[in-house]
Amino acid sequence: MKEYPGVYSRVAANTDWIDEKVCEDLSPKSCTPDGKIRDYALESLTGGTNSRRRTKKNVITNNERAALYGDKVQEEVCELLGGSIDEATLPPLPAPASSSPSISSTPPHAPITSPSMAPSVSPTLMPSTFPSGSPSLPPGKSPIKKFITRDKNANQKAKGIMYQMQAEEGDVYIEKISFKTKDDKDTEVQVYFRPGAYESFQGGGMDAADWEEPVFNGIPDRTSDGLREAVLDNIVIIPKGETASIHLVGKKEFMYEEGDQEFATAYDTRDFKIFTGRSTKKAFEERLMKADFVGEITYYTYRVATKVTTTPSLSPSSPKLPTLPLNDDSSPPSMLPSNRPSSSPSGGGGGGGGGGVAKKYTTPSINKAGDNAKGVMFTVSAKSKISITGLDIMGKDAKESDVQVYFQHGSYERFDALVMGEWIKVFNGKVMLDPDELVNIELAEDISIRAGGSVSFYVVSKKGVLFTKSSDNEFDIYAQSEDFDVQVGLSTKKEFQQPDKLAEFAGRFVYET
Repeated sequence: MKEYPGVYSRVAANTDWIDEKVCEDLSPKSCTPDGKIRDYALESLTGGTNSRRRTKKNVITNNERAALYGDKVQEEVCELLGGSIDEATLPPLPAPASSSPSISSTPPHAPITSPSMAPSVSPTLMPSTFPSGSPSLPPGKSPIKKFITRDKNANQKAKGIMYQMQAEEGDVYIEKISFKTKDDKDTEVQVYFRPGAYESFQGGGMDAADWEEPVFNGIPDRTSDGLREAVLDNIVIIPKGETASIHLVGKKEFMYEEGDQEFATAYDTRDFKIFTGRSTKKAFEERLMKADFVGEITYYTYRVATKVTTTPSLSPSSPKLPTLPLNDDSSPPSMLPSNRPSSSPSGGGGGGGGGGVAKKYTTPSINKAGDNAKGVMFTVSAKSKISITGLDIMGKDAKESDVQVYFQHGSYERFDALVMGEWIKVFNGKVMLDPDELVNIELAEDISIRAGGSVSFYVVSKKGVLFTKSSDNEFDIYAQSEDFDVQVGLSTKKEFQQPDKLAEFAGRFVYET
C-alpha cells in the first residue's frame, strides 16, 4: 500500500467495495479506524492519520496557505495525487514575516517532486555521490557506459591484437568488449587480460605464461552495428591510475587501423585511455604492425574511495586483480591492491633472484674479445627454465661509461631491433668499465626464460663494449652451457643505429635454475 500512496485510496473513492475487501480481508493495517483505506500521501503532508477522502475531481484549493507551500508546488501535488488538499488537515499557518516579502518560510516537509520533473542535483555534492544523478545507484558508481571508436579506417587484419588501457578518473570495471572481425562468420575468440603494461612483461606480452586464463573463450555474439561482442566471464577491474593489458585472439582475423607509435595514446575518454598496441600473427606469436583497437567497450566506473578495513591479499606470483561477478551492484569494492607485475613472473625483481640454484657461465670467446662497439645484441635460447639476474661485460677503456641493457622475448630477428620502443630496458646507469676484467651489471629485473624459449639482449655502452668478431653466421650457436645456448649476434656503431659486424657476446651470465 505504501508503495503507491493515494492510488488505492483514490480508486476506493469511486468503488466502495475496495474499502471493504482491503480493510476486512487483505490488509487491515492499511486502513483507518472507520474502515477506509489510509491516504498515505495526504498523511505525509499533514503529519497524521486522516480518514477524509479526497474528492473525485482534481480541485485546486486557492487560499492563503499557498504562501506556505507555493502555488506551483500545491498544484503539482494535487495533480499528482489526484485530488484537493483539505484546509482542515493542514498545519497552522505560520505568523507572517515582519517586513521583507522576498524571504519565504521553509516548509516543514520535504518537497514532493513530480515524476515528470528531473531531480535537482547539487553541483558540489551530488556528482560525487551519484555521478548519474540517480539515487538508485550505489554511492560512487556510474551508470553503464559504452565507448565506441569513431572515424577509424579498419583496413588491416590480424588474428591477434594486443593493447594497453589506463584508468583515469576512477576505477574502471569492464563488462564487455566488442570488435570488428574480417567477416560475419562465427569464430572462436579468446580475450586475455592482465594488470600492468605488456611492455614490462617478461616476454613483452608474447609469452603465454605471462597471462592469466582468458576472461572470455567462445563464440562472441553479433551486435546490431556489425561488431562481435564478448561478454566477459567476470568483470575485469583497472584501478584508478593503473594500467592493464588486453590481448584479443581469434581463429579468424580482427580488423584494426594501423597506429602511428606503439604506446602512444590512441583514445582518451577521460574515464580511461587506450594506447596504440600491436597486431600479432597468432596468439602470442610474431609481432606485426602497430595497431589501434577498433570496436566498443562496455563499462562503468567507481569514483568514490571507501574506507579500508581489510585489504584483499594477493600472492606476488598471481598478477590477477580481484574480479566481481557480473551485475553485482551491491556496493563498491574496498581499496584494490594494484599488484603491478614485474618483468619476471617466476622470480622477484632487483636482481635478487627467485630462490633457485645460483650459477654463472662465461662465454668461451672471452679471451678473444678484441673488437668494440657502442652496442652488441644477441639471443639466448634456454634448454631448461632459467632466470638471468645479471650480465658481466668488458669495456673498451678503463673509464666510467653510461651503460644500458635491454631485453625482449624471442629472437630479435622477429621484430625491428633498431627501434628502441621494441625493447624493454632493465638497466640504466654509470659503470666503471675495464678492458681486462669483467664488470658485473645487476639487472633491475630477473629475466626468466622457459624451457625451449628464447630472449634477446642488447648491451649498450657510450664508451664502447668489447666483443669477439665472429666467422659464423648470424644466429648460429657459438657458446653452450648445460642450461642454455648463446647465438651469434650483431654489433652496432651507434645506439640503435648502423649494424656493423657479426658479434659474439664476450662476458658472463649470472643466473638461476
